Amino acid sequence: MPKPSASRGVRVQKKRDFEPQHLLMRVAENALEDAERKIPGWKNQEIIAVTFSALALEAIANSFGCKLISRWDDFESSSPIAKLRIICAELGISADWGTGHWGTALWLVSFRNKIAHARPQPITYDEIVSDEKFRRTFHDEPPSNLENQVNLGNAKRAVRAVDEIKWTFLSKLKALKPGEYASLYSDGFSGNTA
Repeated sequence: MPKPSASRGVRVQKKRDFEPQHLLMRVAENALEDAERKIPGWKNQEIIAVTFSALALEAIANSFGCKLISRWDDFESSSPIAKLRIICAELGISADWGTGHWGTALWLVSFRNKIAHARPQPITYDEIVSDEKFRRTFHDEPPSNLENQVNLGNAKRAVRAVDEIKWTFLSKLKALKPGEYASLYSDGFSGNTA
């Protein structure tokens, strides 16, 4: 590495192909780890893991779409599922939207829409409970429909599904164009100094 000069300075050049999917998935994965370790505020980490997985899902579609489909911007206002379907068709993937990670993708997009367009919900709780349950849950607020979807199992399912979809796309892409599109695999940059 060259020594900095007091009069001229050092010229630093860097290049990076930013793919937002990596950032969003990193946030989701870190939140899931915190939820699994039950750090303080871990219930919030579950909603972060699910929400950022949903955001990463569309980012993955956009990342692959920009590389594979000419005029991808024409699909900017399409739903994330429509974008995923376009990528599947381009890569020759037959997605079963009723099961597995593809079914989870449908749920994630629905969840994302409920978060983005959150609405109030009146909640009424009326149940006869044992004395033990009464003492244990008296201070618990009754959950909304949205909150009922947020738990550790769904956080794990969300992160896993998005990761599986990404690797499904990557495995097909590798067969089509070996060695290309490194930025879809992982984040990184290159640079030099003079």
